[in-house]
Amino acid sequence: MKKEIIKEKLSYAILIIDLSEEIGISIKEAKNLVDTAISIINPSRIDYNKLKEEILAFVVMNIFSLICKL
Repeated sequence: MKKEIIKEKLSYAILIIDLSEEIGISIKEAKNLVDTAISIINPSRIDYNKLKEEILAFVVMNIFSLICKL
């Protein structure tokens, strides 16, 4: 039980750092982004790799949308 909690916290931290580096935003902004995504989906068990892919897809679509509006 304790190992699972530690593993989830580590996965959460790695997700935030990865998103921060890949998108080019601060760690605080990445944490807010991840926390918002988790609060919206509110699952009992989180697949952090899938969540990362979905967040990246969302960000890319929004950036593309902004570029198209210029």
